[in-house]
Amino acid sequence: MKIHPKINLYESINFEPLKSEFIQDVIENSKFFILKKNDFSTTVGILQGKAINKNYDLLIKRFNYREVFDFLIHKLFNKDRAERLWEKNLMLYNKGIPVPIPLQYIKATFKEKNAFFISTALNDTEKLSDLYRKGFLNKEENLNKQLAFSIADFHNSGAIHGDLKWPNILVQANNSYKIFFIDLDQSSCSSNFNLKGIYKDLIRFYRFGLQLGAEKWVEEKFFPEYFYNIDNEIRKKINVDRIINKAEIEWIKKGRERFS
Repeated sequence: MKIHPKINLYESINFEPLKSEFIQDVIENSKFFILKKNDFSTTVGILQGKAINKNYDLLIKRFNYREVFDFLIHKLFNKDRAERLWEKNLMLYNKGIPVPIPLQYIKATFKEKNAFFISTALNDTEKLSDLYRKGFLNKEENLNKQLAFSIADFHNSGAIHGDLKWPNILVQANNSYKIFFIDLDQSSCSSNFNLKGIYKDLIRFYRFGLQLGAEKWVEEKFFPEYFYNIDNEIRKKINVDRIINKAEIEWIKKGRERFS
């Protein structure tokens, strides 16, 4: 079990490590756990602070036990999934990238075969995809600029998301807009920019735009702002037509799925 070693808010939020037995119980039985996702691989939700007598909420991600073979492979040859996610969040957070603050992870054991990752919960945020459906991106120029700047800054720092679909981008609106990146299981970070990873991120971003019917917005609003903010060395090596063509091919292979 690990705790983030560099969290500035650690003392002010007075976070205390949670035990796996307690987490398991609140996920299964507590009215204070708000379920966000539950499938074969993971269970994700928000634990309200009142359950632990705190004035802040936590995001809990449980990596569900799948089968004996998968469990043994991870125990013998790979890092635990919760540990890997914690390290990735920690790496990005320490680089100043807007991600949830990683607080704790609990590795799977032969006794407790589920693993857990805990971070701060991002309150008062909306998914980028939901904001598009509401028409915000077509009328909020400041949001468009902040979004493009944040993704370009993400890539300029050497970071790659790995699954840059719109629900994995959260927007917090106050007097201005702030962008957060979540679901960082496939993320990576290096000292130099990763051109292959940048292509993958932008293709995934555009493909989700196709699913929303937002490809025109991506081409006319997002791309110009993104390339304005991206490092010149990266800009010279990116071909927009290649991004669009690859995304369209992937989208067609996926059955031309559209979201209402």
